[in-house]
Amino acid sequence: MSKILDQTAEEAKDAVAKFRPHWAELPEDKALLAEKVTVLTECAGGRKAAAKAMSVAETTLDNYRSGKSQPKFLELLNLAQATSLGVGFLAEGIASSSKVSSHDANGSFLKLPFFAAEAAAGFGRIALEELPAGSVAFERAFLRSLGASPDNCFVMKSRGDSMQPTIPDDSILVVDQSQTEKIEHGCIYVFRVSDVLLVKRARWHMNGQLELSSDNTTYQPEFLDQTHADTLSVLGRVVYFCRVP
Repeated sequence: MSKILDQTAEEAKDAVAKFRPHWAELPEDKALLAEKVTVLTECAGGRKAAAKAMSVAETTLDNYRSGKSQPKFLELLNLAQATSLGVGFLAEGIASSSKVSSHDANGSFLKLPFFAAEAAAGFGRIALEELPAGSVAFERAFLRSLGASPDNCFVMKSRGDSMQPTIPDDSILVVDQSQTEKIEHGCIYVFRVSDVLLVKRARWHMNGQLELSSDNTTYQPEFLDQTHADTLSVLGRVVYFCRVP
């Protein structure tokens, strides 16, 4: 991951200085989030480009940068994805109030942001908690061996039994947000349906239909024609999962 260009770094520092007075009375976690949104906004190309990436109004983005309100889960991921920093930046602290932190692309380990939003391996679960709740460290080489883009990965939980025996209930998922453009046959993805996140295995059929199936055969698969498959909202591909005993 390349460092932030000098000009962008200066613009980010100027923006941080502009919005910092708004963060004085905020709790530490919300102030840090507002600062990250401010930095990511400049790295995404400025206010207009960042708002477009998040699919929000520019005034809404201003509220996020000032800390008056907080971005939703998908808005935050989309903003990070629109920059050279990637979603891994969300797990980092800001080095200092006067210096924009940058990624250590050569570090052996990478802290992936952990989101409390849950993907349903069942009938559906509303993603209520939407802000980063911490981080989980993974080795970059390990993530690459899985075919993942390390700086575009994040961690979330899976709830339900529809993907058993492959993915047990209460599993931790590593999701690669860079793998959303092309749905690969046989791979497991996190899909968004309204405010619900679903974990399903994707299977293509000869007639062009996309099957979203559960590994637990008690759940019936769903089928989408090519038109609906093209408009399906894909959060990312599940590249790794584990369960804490």
